[in-house]
Amino acid sequence: MTNLIREDHDGVVRLSLASGTGNPLTPEVLAELRGAIAELGERPPRALVLDGGAGKLFSGGFDVPTIATYDRPALSAFFGGFLTIVDRLLVLPCPTVVAIHGSAIAGGFILSLAFDLRVVQRGPLKLGLSEVDLGIAVPAGTQVLLAERTSPQAARRLSLTGQYIDAEEAARLGYCDRLVDDARAEALTLARALADKPGDGAAVTRSFLAEELRQRVAAADAAFLEPFLDTWLSPPAQACLRALAARLTR
Repeated sequence: MTNLIREDHDGVVRLSLASGTGNPLTPEVLAELRGAIAELGERPPRALVLDGGAGKLFSGGFDVPTIATYDRPALSAFFGGFLTIVDRLLVLPCPTVVAIHGSAIAGGFILSLAFDLRVVQRGPLKLGLSEVDLGIAVPAGTQVLLAERTSPQAARRLSLTGQYIDAEEAARLGYCDRLVDDARAEALTLARALADKPGDGAAVTRSFLAEELRQRVAAADAAFLEPFLDTWLSPPAQACLRALAARLTR
């Protein structure tokens, strides 16, 4: 069964997560997403949309019951694969839009930061990074991206506290570009508007600073990946992860 659904709409490619309850970022869904983005890099559409499909959440984050037991090499490979997705999204040669119709937490929130524009749905949803509440550091590249999408102080506060924000706060901080009643429909409308612009102006405009941002994110992750893994594999974090995995499995 596919974990990622693709639709083509007159130059716009829509990818929808379909990995089950909460749209967990499993190794399988990340492999499919990585392959899809690689293909789009070779044959770029006029615009790309990602949403959470029929899921209640956009994504609750990484598949903790699966990866909680990974050893260091397996964990490094898993996060390396995820960071490859973020890296390729940042420099994809077309405008990118993500529809946040439900909560985006931890890895799901990080994934949303890789897109040019974020359309967020009004209503009771949670957005943020829960890593520190599990004894895990927020990845350095994520902090760079969050500062780019909000502000350095907002990124520092959200990373350090593990505080969730709602849709209205996301709009005030700059994370949310459009606050709407139907994020999936509006994201597709926005992507079509970008795709309909003449020539390559929109695609080239987004490319001007994309490489510079990509390099900053990649450098931060490369410099601090090992300390990040140290926190994940620490006894306090492992105890929290096992407890979370048990709750999620139930």
